[in-house]
Amino acid sequence: MNKKLNVAVIGAGIYGIHHFDVYNQSPYVNLVAVCDFSSKIRENIEKDYGVKTYSDVETMLSEEEIDAVSIVTPDHLHREPAVQCANAGKHLLIEKPLASTVEDCQAILEAAEANNVRVAVDFHKRWDPTAIHVFNTLNEGDAYPIRGYMSMDDIVDVPTKWFKWADQSDPVNFLGIHCVDLIRWYMGCEATEVYAVGTKKLLADQGIDSYDSVTSLITFENGCHWVVENSWVLPSGFAKNNDGRTSILTTDNYIRVDNQDRGIEVFDSEKQHTPNVFFFNNFYGKVFGFGADPINSFIDSLINDTEFVADGYDGLQATKITEAIHKSLDTGEHVKIK
Repeated sequence: MNKKLNVAVIGAGIYGIHHFDVYNQSPYVNLVAVCDFSSKIRENIEKDYGVKTYSDVETMLSEEEIDAVSIVTPDHLHREPAVQCANAGKHLLIEKPLASTVEDCQAILEAAEANNVRVAVDFHKRWDPTAIHVFNTLNEGDAYPIRGYMSMDDIVDVPTKWFKWADQSDPVNFLGIHCVDLIRWYMGCEATEVYAVGTKKLLADQGIDSYDSVTSLITFENGCHWVVENSWVLPSGFAKNNDGRTSILTTDNYIRVDNQDRGIEVFDSEKQHTPNVFFFNNFYGKVFGFGADPINSFIDSLINDTEFVADGYDGLQATKITEAIHKSLDTGEHVKIK
């Protein structure tokens, strides 16, 4: 492909801005349009980025020449814009999760297949240098994984202040989806069974119908059992907006990861800060880091016609696990994954 890709973004919230920044600085992309329901957000985007904005997807698709679209809407609102864009023949980069339900995932993938559209999912944790090292370590030699543990947690501000749609999601869909994708990637096989328990207390007391915390036991085809813990009620005073830990025991080694310790501490008059300098950083007006990498990788794969690092199949399989976790939470039973 010799010409630049014409790209649009649907959803201009907290994370959509990152897509604008990466596309804007890419020499291979023209950011031609942004779609968002909020008139205030559209006004700010036009002012800050000088790009045309739309309030509805169909009008944008009919008026602009577009090759690919980033879907950065809230978790539970991926299906409709993704299917619209797929039916219009636009390649897709969809923020995790691909969708919140298996049914929605399948609808997106069926529309993509029918229209010869490629689908990538932004599981940006796969680009984290630490995760890459763990993946490489697990895939060297003949070591056999015995057990694993992973946690990802957010501060309570995320469901109470950052988002207006927290009662349409939970720590499983918002954070656990990262965990199950990473673990699938690490294990190189699929999950077969889950059992989960959860707590609804703190957020429920604030009128938000969502789990505070969920603990899941996930069994994989290779016989490895993983415990996964996810919450989004850490105290606001925590040093970072999120926390994460991983430990993996194999027949050859014991791997431990502390995603809280990124090698830098900052203290001000209020609290300690431990920023993740590897996620998004800015240097002379250029953004870089493992948050930007999957967006650039999407561009590269379309231009060079190469495989996506995380595609629609990966998105579907991850949602199969999170949907099984929710079924286990509802029934109190072990749930088989087909």
